Amino acid sequence: MQKNIDHLRQLWIFPTLPSRTGRNTENIYEKRIEPVLEKSRAFTLVEAAIATAVTVIVIAGTLSTFVYGLRAWQTESVKNEINMDLERAMERIRQDLRLSSVGIGLMAFYPANAAEYTAISFPMSTVDTNGLLMRESTGKIRWTQTVVYHVHPGSPDQFRRTVFSPRKTNATPAELYTQLQSVVQGTNTCLTGESVNEQVIFRNLVNLRIRPPEMQFDGYSPTYCKAQTVNWGSVVLSNGPHNLTFTIEGKNTNNTSASYDVGFDWFSLSPSASRREGEIYLPLNGHPISPYYSYSLSGGTVVAQDMSSNGATWSGNCQLTYRGVAVSNSITFAVPNDLWCDANFDNPPGIIVSNVSRKTDDSFIAFPPFIPDTVISMDKGTNWTAEGCTESMIGSVDVPNTTPAVINIIYGGTNPAAAITMNGEWVRVKFEAGTNGNLFIENAKISRQASGTNAVAGTTSDLYFGSGSNKKILAGSNAWSDWVSGYVIDQTNNYLVQFDLHTDAEVFNNARGWANSTVPFMSAMGGAATNLIIGVSALEVRYPASGLYRSGIFDTHIANPAYKTLKWTHVEYLAEGADIDIRVRSGNQPDLSDAGAWLETGYFQLCNGVNSLASLSPGRYVQYEALFGCAGLHTNSAILRDVTIAWDVPTGLVDLQVDFSKGPTYGIVSATVDGQSFIKGLEIEMEIFKQGTFGTVTAQGTMEVRPLNTNK
Repeated sequence: MQKNIDHLRQLWIFPTLPSRTGRNTENIYEKRIEPVLEKSRAFTLVEAAIATAVTVIVIAGTLSTFVYGLRAWQTESVKNEINMDLERAMERIRQDLRLSSVGIGLMAFYPANAAEYTAISFPMSTVDTNGLLMRESTGKIRWTQTVVYHVHPGSPDQFRRTVFSPRKTNATPAELYTQLQSVVQGTNTCLTGESVNEQVIFRNLVNLRIRPPEMQFDGYSPTYCKAQTVNWGSVVLSNGPHNLTFTIEGKNTNNTSASYDVGFDWFSLSPSASRREGEIYLPLNGHPISPYYSYSLSGGTVVAQDMSSNGATWSGNCQLTYRGVAVSNSITFAVPNDLWCDANFDNPPGIIVSNVSRKTDDSFIAFPPFIPDTVISMDKGTNWTAEGCTESMIGSVDVPNTTPAVINIIYGGTNPAAAITMNGEWVRVKFEAGTNGNLFIENAKISRQASGTNAVAGTTSDLYFGSGSNKKILAGSNAWSDWVSGYVIDQTNNYLVQFDLHTDAEVFNNARGWANSTVPFMSAMGGAATNLIIGVSALEVRYPASGLYRSGIFDTHIANPAYKTLKWTHVEYLAEGADIDIRVRSGNQPDLSDAGAWLETGYFQLCNGVNSLASLSPGRYVQYEALFGCAGLHTNSAILRDVTIAWDVPTGLVDLQVDFSKGPTYGIVSATVDGQSFIKGLEIEMEIFKQGTFGTVTAQGTMEVRPLNTNK
């Protein structure tokens, strides 16, 4: 203020200048300006108030900035702390999972049957000095530890890593789930030979969520073909029935049709990996329905298709085709846990196939669902040919007029010329004339030679032609004999087929011949040994009296399974005695060397009845045996179409594998079971909370890991 007054004074102090009034400027300043300036040296009340307000504002702003900075610093400090906890925990989980694997008998999740999990148990391998996973002598990874991650609730929560070692290598899925449950409950139950070590990774309020990432299958292809087997991932399943749902999610842009088709060759969803053929779910033409094979639809239709024209890669040559018409359409399969569905008789293949064989039966094409079926049935037909046991054919062999003119040896058993391929009951013989003349025969006979394990010499039957004993066969043609009723052909024996020349024979009788250079005695002609089969080209048989099919040995992958029921599907002709009966056995050795007596030594007889297996010993491995019978005219065989053996299982991890087909009208599908997604990779989400001075601070992170045993 004083500076301003002095400045004004300087402005008004000038040399005395004349003025109109005679006064100079100095007098003006002294009389008028200076008194005003003197009065302005004091603050007014308004000025003081304004000054105070400004001061308060400045101080408040400064204080606010200080408090805000302090709050930000404290919040950031807490956030840094929980971020470090989050990163340390996630990286620890990631590192462990990369030394692990998803699969049956490996991982366990808690709680069971949930859409997302809060605890996980998995195997872990130890890395050797070269950075490689340790392996057994067989080359399989040696799982040395079981690692469990979970959140123990408290004030605050504890994120824990629990390790059991050395891991029980043959732990069942049920044992692993029970152990995981004990860790969550705080009891840490060790399996046989294990010890436990528990570590707290951090202490804070925390949420842990473990989810499988979404997976879909795109079935589009410009041509129809089989896709490679899709391993959809794993899921925890309990005992009993479950609903496996495939939902239409869309279609490839190259699919210009209005269809969203899905082709199912087979799938498996069980601890034993038992295949369920897609077409078996169409319960038509006698195939089983309840309780094992049924389906439901949400939009669309289903058909069974013969896919053999698209290549030989389809199991059983057929598939179930779901024809969806819109996005969100779905098909749901009823999937019991667990059973052995032996529908194609190749997984595993049969061990004993006596008088029966696995074949494709086209007779079912005439009936719904209009597809062939892979079956086991008895064998009949041509069981020996001259070409099958010789090297070359001779078009013309002159036959001498002797008695007998020719005796052919039809070798069986282990003879190097053996060519009898199947047993049979009832037989007929095919004779052939040569190219240079007629063959006029009589007194044709078939007899069993005294050779082989079951040989009975002298069993002889005459061969007739339309009830006559002689037959003229024109040059270049052939003729079958009548059927010999009840005559048994046993492929372990040799047989003789002989004939005379008719008394009205022409000068030259001519027969077709087949030569074998390595076997000098194939026949006798005019009493002399030859290396030829003469005038006889084939034998044919009908079905034998009995047949036996013993299945392969199936691994349930369950210790002490509680077997429930046996069911099978067949076609029988009881009026002719054509039927099938089945019995079952089990044991704990892979070759069933420890198996006891067959359950039902007299065989079960009711294919769809209540064939209880409750008294079957609870062995891990199981096998069945089917006894075929045939009588009467032996023209029909019973047909075995499928066999189902069911048992109870404990809760555990199972894998979904699917053999889809691909084609130009196929869509994109997702899969769930009982609403759960399958786990192939793992999506792990962690959220940590901590109460700071100025409120709750949160850190959240998500990662996706696919355990591949790679340590990468």
